[in-house]
Amino acid sequence: MATNKRYDSDTLNSLRDRSATSSVEGAWENRGRMQRELVQVPQSFQAFGRWQREGEAGVRWLAALPDLVADQCAQWDLRVDGEPRHGDNGLAVPVLRDIEPLILKVSWPDHLVEEQALGLRLWDGQGTVKLVDANPAAGALLLERLDDSHTLRDLPLQQAVPLIGTLLRRLAIPADNGSHPTADVAAELRESLWHRWEATGRPFAPRVLDAALGLAEDLSAAVPALMVDSDLHYKQVLSGQREPWLVIDPLVLVGDIEYQCGQLLWTRFDEMGDGVRLRWCLDALVDAAGLDPARAQAWAILRAVDYCIWGLSVGFTQDPLRCQLIVEMLL
Repeated sequence: MATNKRYDSDTLNSLRDRSATSSVEGAWENRGRMQRELVQVPQSFQAFGRWQREGEAGVRWLAALPDLVADQCAQWDLRVDGEPRHGDNGLAVPVLRDIEPLILKVSWPDHLVEEQALGLRLWDGQGTVKLVDANPAAGALLLERLDDSHTLRDLPLQQAVPLIGTLLRRLAIPADNGSHPTADVAAELRESLWHRWEATGRPFAPRVLDAALGLAEDLSAAVPALMVDSDLHYKQVLSGQREPWLVIDPLVLVGDIEYQCGQLLWTRFDEMGDGVRLRWCLDALVDAAGLDPARAQAWAILRAVDYCIWGLSVGFTQDPLRCQLIVEMLL
């Protein structure tokens, strides 16, 4: 025979609390499951990315990416709002927080994420994408959303070079934040270039190596500590609403802002055609950014030699050839 079980008020309240908690937990679990299902890692990133350098740990990280994104969405109260994009290092997932469009960037969690967050905090949206929040231990940055379909790479050289030169100067704010100095980079190259040149089959004539070593010696002297984005190039400058052009994914050094001239030449070298056009681009950078012409040329040569040798060591073919031509045209 069934009987009606009666509860006192404290027991009833406890049951209601447990029911409410269970409902909330269930709702969050369902939301997390939906977020994970919306994060489809692009095949192109599965085929090639920074994660491959990390061996088995990288494979596990790649497999866990949807969960990592969902966990970060839960922590920052975000909703996935589109298909993920990617670079070499990680995913950039369009998200919403309430109605605010943002980008959740999840990269391999290493020191570069922390350095990037530091740089973005110091620049505070002045010429760069604005950092909203950061969890470097998880490789996660929450950023304002820009238009990645429109970059300075889309503009012709005569427009893009002065614009990126202006940004290079704008980012050159005084800083003593413990970042690696460009003078130390030059000193390290002075010590390493000869051995690396030998190991890659002497890709330059000895006179070129001697010139690069002399430039490395000159550039290893201490200079005022100005911040420089050591990965600034045309595809890293996106169209924005707050400002027409904003820099993404900065990697911070301090010292010579002329350091960056080499990369701004080799990333669009195919459009330059000859030494005259190359020289115009370098001069336009010098004018737009207010650079020292001799240091700009010196860094362009030194970094082209360095990148050529590094590229050959990892199996690149086209970029080393571009850098060899840049060095020949500038020396």
